[in-house]
Amino acid sequence: MNSPVTAVVCYNDYVVAGALTALETHHISVPNDISLMGFDNGLIAKYLHPKLSTMHYPIQTMAEQAAALSLALAKGNNSDIKGKVFEAILVERLSVTKRA
Repeated sequence: MNSPVTAVVCYNDYVVAGALTALETHHISVPNDISLMGFDNGLIAKYLHPKLSTMHYPIQTMAEQAAALSLALAKGNNSDIKGKVFEAILVERLSVTKRA
């Protein structure tokens, strides 16, 4: 393609580990040549080189709320159902370059 890729955002931080390996194999430097971003702030994120910029979201709390909602619905208790909003937080590390 004619437009260069400047960044890759992956499904989760473990997929980023594979992408990082592929980029290194092709001598593409992160973040000098391309920025790399993950999603889920898994334990691996802070141990990759460079340390991975990622999005943190409260997966444990989300899973607990989903289980509680499922149990309430299974018991026919629809009165306690309320919408929940969960916010993701950007965790800035070293895998994304700031370009002008």
